[in-house]
Amino acid sequence: MAASENPDLGSRAHTRARRGKSGWSLLFPLFSFPAIGLSWYLLAQLFLSYQKILYPRAAFLSSGTRIGNIFMFVSPAFPSIAVGFMVGNALVWCIPRAREALKRKDEKVPGTEFRSSQRGLAKFGWYVSPVLLFSFLGANNFWSLTAKGIHYRPMVSPLTRHYDWSEVRSIETGCSVSKVVDYHFVMTLRDGTSIDLAQETPGEFWTAYAQIQQALTGVTYQFSAQGLYGRCLNSGSRRWLELLSQRPTPI
Repeated sequence: MAASENPDLGSRAHTRARRGKSGWSLLFPLFSFPAIGLSWYLLAQLFLSYQKILYPRAAFLSSGTRIGNIFMFVSPAFPSIAVGFMVGNALVWCIPRAREALKRKDEKVPGTEFRSSQRGLAKFGWYVSPVLLFSFLGANNFWSLTAKGIHYRPMVSPLTRHYDWSEVRSIETGCSVSKVVDYHFVMTLRDGTSIDLAQETPGEFWTAYAQIQQALTGVTYQFSAQGLYGRCLNSGSRRWLELLSQRPTPI
């Protein structure tokens, strides 16, 4: 990990955990890795909560974009490493016998004592904290559907764009296979903005499909199911393939 590559960025705590054969050192990873996971989860939930605040109250379907969600959920991992190591370090230090054993080892390896380790980890966390800007930008990139229209916010915009359902120009459906089958329902609007309604929240999309059909009733748009080809035709759900192969509303 990055914390083990630079002594000024927290490797002292890592060195403490790895040096020697004391069983107390094994407590460091046992405490640190769950703390990293919890910190990562809480930071991601913080940005997700921010995103949900931006959703219109009347929305019946909302989601972040694929790139936005990657930024929002992956970026918190980096500062979480520093937080988790600091928590693990502190928890081990709170055990008297472990503290005494590690103190004896600290005397043999100058610069790895508890306070120095915590300062190094805090410095590392400070240096990588700007990555959380990507989480913010990812949370800012979302779309929502209401009975009256479509709402979309670009990643770097402070404002949400609003479109009437009559501004839908085309719908293209498809599927793709990586580790799982992804289903696509790409709606393109008058200004060229494209939104995939099914990729990130397929279950919610399925539940809201009847409302999407109702909102599109009377709207003139082009429809294509040419994206339904390849491996997903054999491995995909028959129910999904039938839905995506048909125009949502009659011509």
